[in-house]
Amino acid sequence: MRMAYDNADTALRFMASSYLELEPAQAEDMSQRIDRFHEWHRRSELPAYAALMRSASERAARGITAADVAWGLANVRARYRKFAVKAAEDVAPVLVTLSPDQIGVLERKFEDNNAKYQKDFLPGDDALRRRAQGKRMLERFRDFAGELTPDQEARIELFVLAHQRHVELRFEDRRQWQREVVAAIRTHRDARDLGATLAEIFSEPERRRTEAFIRNDRAWDDDLGQLIVELDRSLSPKQRAHVVGRLSDYAKDFAALAGQKEAA
Repeated sequence: MRMAYDNADTALRFMASSYLELEPAQAEDMSQRIDRFHEWHRRSELPAYAALMRSASERAARGITAADVAWGLANVRARYRKFAVKAAEDVAPVLVTLSPDQIGVLERKFEDNNAKYQKDFLPGDDALRRRAQGKRMLERFRDFAGELTPDQEARIELFVLAHQRHVELRFEDRRQWQREVVAAIRTHRDARDLGATLAEIFSEPERRRTEAFIRNDRAWDDDLGQLIVELDRSLSPKQRAHVVGRLSDYAKDFAALAGQKEAA
């Protein structure tokens, strides 16, 4: 975690170069903006992440409730939206300088990534799709709880089976915001206007979502909360210690990373 975060600016530069074929001046401007964004994130966001993980660890130690799950989802989404809005506003001055060919590169990169996602998690074969989605969800739970019992795995697989449609809806939502981003970059030539438009795309996703999507997403949240509560009740002492320790380790990592700038 610490090594990856300290090199996140380099990773972001690599990602930017893979999505955008920037000219030298654009690349230099982007590099400086990434450095400033990384500094902002370390100073502003990591302390909040550390506090969030400490609270999550304490909640896991005493037993997780549906209210705890709702609290966690709301906080993670709020932090993501703040991250995305800041990134969009910071990068807008570079995006307004993109040529039509460069915008085309971005659009094709989105298409390539979507094709890979669809192949991995939404294959045409029903059995393969259920297996891929189930594996992904099981890996997430194992990351926090360690080895799962057959009964715990069965509960998770039932959740995945009941919410296959949700994965498709989220994928379409992903493609929709990508289309809106590309359209905004093509349309806006003023950095402030583009930054505001991109910020709205990420901070107000409900604006583009249908009532059917919102209902499905709410049902997914509710059922996920119930699943986590049921799994929490079935945790062995070893598994609970793993969950608490995992969350606590994240809190320590975030706190240490947030303090490195002052120490340096």
